[in-house]
Amino acid sequence: MMQKNLLKKVAPIVLSAAMLLGMTSVAFAKSSKGVVQNVTIDLDYDLSPGMTASQIDAESDSAGVDSVKVTSITNTDFGKKPKVTLKLKPDSDFTFKGTPKGNVKLNDKGGKGAEVSKIVTSASAMTVTVTLPKTGSTDKDALEVGDVSWGDDDSPVVSWDQADYAKQYEVKLYRNNTIRESVTTNGTSYDFRSQIREGGKGDYTVKVRAVVGNGNGSKGNWTESDEFSVDDDILAALGGKTNNGGSNNGGQTGPNGSNSGNKGAWLKDNVGWWYCNADRSYTTDNWQQIDGNWYYFNKAGYMQTGWLKSRFTGKWYWLSTENGSNLGKMLTNQWVDNNRYYVDNSGIWTQSR
Repeated sequence: MMQKNLLKKVAPIVLSAAMLLGMTSVAFAKSSKGVVQNVTIDLDYDLSPGMTASQIDAESDSAGVDSVKVTSITNTDFGKKPKVTLKLKPDSDFTFKGTPKGNVKLNDKGGKGAEVSKIVTSASAMTVTVTLPKTGSTDKDALEVGDVSWGDDDSPVVSWDQADYAKQYEVKLYRNNTIRESVTTNGTSYDFRSQIREGGKGDYTVKVRAVVGNGNGSKGNWTESDEFSVDDDILAALGGKTNNGGSNNGGQTGPNGSNSGNKGAWLKDNVGWWYCNADRSYTTDNWQQIDGNWYYFNKAGYMQTGWLKSRFTGKWYWLSTENGSNLGKMLTNQWVDNNRYYVDNSGIWTQSR
């Protein structure tokens, strides 16, 4: 009986010792991985607008680091600072949990000034965000605009060569060295017909510069055109020439084959047809009836063709695209556009086949 009581007293002690030994073993197993203490990343890259992850090399010889991978790059437009994301993996017997962030260093092998901007660590990975210097900062010619020139045959259309990385262009028109107009465009040409008509005779020049972004990005230097001297004859022609190459004296044959008489004249240049009234005015962004037919002229004063949604009625009209007697006319009471749509006696589209 005494032996049984002794066993009952000893058993809990033995069990407690066994549990304590087991817990110590578990704790030891959990803390067996070493913590990476220092990380140095060697980074080499080709800095340029639009650069990709394939242009970046990253590696590390630090103890406990198994691999470095470039996972993404963003913000690569001209004049921006690209953001590069690196993912580091530890060796199997190491962890990044507990790695001092202040011990993560970057070795910019190109000496351009890249910096670590963010570090996120876990036991199995470390994510490092690196900010590179501005792209294009050493490429002074990247936004250069070349060959700013007026069109042939005294055309008021100015064009220029596209600049690398440009998203927009700022354009300024000068008359006798005084600025007349400032515009922004996505294209590589601009029609200053309206401004020259209003400005009158004089010497006109244009300056153009490239812009990255939507007006608030990096900007290039101004490039200036030659002078465009507008005299009485050019001003009378309003920057264009007649269909038969003659002077603007009325009575010229227009796109509809009719004669305008002394009321005005149809004129054409390398942009399109427009109508000069007898008083040398012209219609813009509106309808005009000429020789009994209705035409629509856009904001620059050029005759429009094809489908038009009227800003007055919200209705659709068909302006003939057929060269010859009907060009530009608002058609009525017939099937149009390859006989797919019908326009009524007011020219309004009412039904489709």
